[in-house]
Amino acid sequence: MESGNSFYTGEAARITGIPYRTIDHWARTGLLTPSISKGRGSGRCRLYSLGDLLALRVVRDLRATGVSGKSLRKVINVLHKSALDAPLAQVQLLVIGRDVAIVHNTFEIQSVLGTPGQLYLTPGFVFDLRKPIADVKRKIAEFHAA
Repeated sequence: MESGNSFYTGEAARITGIPYRTIDHWARTGLLTPSISKGRGSGRCRLYSLGDLLALRVVRDLRATGVSGKSLRKVINVLHKSALDAPLAQVQLLVIGRDVAIVHNTFEIQSVLGTPGQLYLTPGFVFDLRKPIADVKRKIAEFHAA
């Protein structure tokens, strides 16, 4: 059962719509590890924060656009290391072919997988993190209501 602002793996799976085994695999391989309790092995000993749930959802959605596992690792590392001025809910990612870029503003789009700071003149898929964040928060509210 959820404890305060922490969620076990099964709860994270229900809230994010990601299969339990996938979340477990991501934790074991280090792609996305829970920030509250890393636990040992698989199961209920891992505890995820709201931020972790948002990260899980973002990775799920990026994966659905065709971003490879290796590229996801790089994107996650850059996002963790970035000192973004905007809160997570205002960050936008641009998926262009095999590249992912952070959209700082209309004129500044920083490539994550290609050349950092590269300006893109061709249209891409803007990955707005506000939708997955709103979805995760809605699922948490539903989870608490159940």
